[in-house]
Parts: sequence; structure tokens; C-alpha cells
Amino acid sequence: MMTKYFTSAIVRFDPLSQRKTARIFLARIPPTTRNLIKIRTEFLGKSSTDKPLISVTFRDGKTIDLDPSKESIGDVIEQLDRHSRALHLQEQMNS
Repeated sequence: MMTKYFTSAIVRFDPLSQRKTARIFLARIPPTTRNLIKIRTEFLGKSSTDKPLISVTFRDGKTIDLDPSKESIGDVIEQLDRHSRALHLQEQMNS
């Protein structure tokens, strides 16, 4: 997962849920990058009406919102990497 272009991430999930997508996403952020990205986690309880969410904001200001209860970790990484690769290509063309 290309986290170089992330500026912030919001992860909202139920820690007791069978779906592990949000937890795996947090675990896949490298320790060296965690200091550079503003990460906010929110835990949902059984009575919570909020939906699970992975929201990532990139350097160019684009925000991608994903539902970890409906998507696999592979799908989440694929969507985030698609935009990261576009930013990487743009960075390469400008230098």
C-alpha cells in the first residue's frame, strides 16, 4: 500500500465485528509513516448508528471514503493505490 501520499485517515469500526478490513488497514500503515499521517480512529459499539468507514485524504486534497464492512482489504488497497499511483506519476512528470 502506497501511503506516501496520504495526509490523513479516519477509521471508524466495531472492534468486535467479524470483518477485519479496518483493523488490517491500520496494521498495514508502516510505523515510519504513522508519524506523518494524521490518523483518527473511532470505535463503534453495538448501539451505535454510525456506519463503519475508512476515509483517506491525499496530498492533492482528494478524499476517498470506503465501507470496510462491505469491501475486502484487497479492494480497499486497490482503490487507494490507484490514486496514489496517479499522484506518483504526476510527481514523476513534474520533476
